Amino acid sequence: MSLNVPKKRLPVTGVILAGGKSRRMGQNKALIQLGDSPLIEHVIRRLRLVVDELLLITNTPTEYTHLGLPMHSDIIPDTGALGGIYTGLMHASHDTVLCVACDSPFLQPKLLSYLISILREYDVVMPYTYSRNRGIEVTNPSHSTDQMTLQTLCAVYAKRCLPVIEQMLNEPDLRVHALQERANILTLAPEIWKTYDSEGHSFFNVNTPEDFEKAQIIL
Repeated sequence: MSLNVPKKRLPVTGVILAGGKSRRMGQNKALIQLGDSPLIEHVIRRLRLVVDELLLITNTPTEYTHLGLPMHSDIIPDTGALGGIYTGLMHASHDTVLCVACDSPFLQPKLLSYLISILREYDVVMPYTYSRNRGIEVTNPSHSTDQMTLQTLCAVYAKRCLPVIEQMLNEPDLRVHALQERANILTLAPEIWKTYDSEGHSFFNVNTPEDFEKAQIIL
């Protein structure tokens, strides 16, 4: 598999969020062995191709000491992915921050590099897919009931959106999606991002044993 990517234009911090409880998996999904590596090591290997700094956001750092990454616990506990993104942005050395989940083993570096390159004056660059029928993600919508789903953990954030996120963390609505109403977000349609990730594998997360079986097939 080729992982060649275009030259990046900006210094970038990569942030991996590993703060989930893995309830549906029944064990720490980040450390489940997929092929020759745990899930999180697939993520690390791909991110290193496109970032200059790599941080891990986790509230259980002892589980990840062996990775040798700088680690930070949530600044504001119990605030979900939004709090993890906030923590990553606060600790990032660079103004451009690529945020991903620890259970996304098939991130495509070409897509990540493209997202970074188009951030420019935007606060966030976020691809979107479509969901239907119990949350199944699809890349080619064909029905009026398809819902747009922002891929908040395969997205590039600028540090300048920190004040907006901080304000959101003081409110009841902790959905990352709510950023769309408050920040200058560039959303990327499937017809654009499929040029860099034709199958949408970058958005595949391993949340359940069934997802893990699918991951083995994809691998």
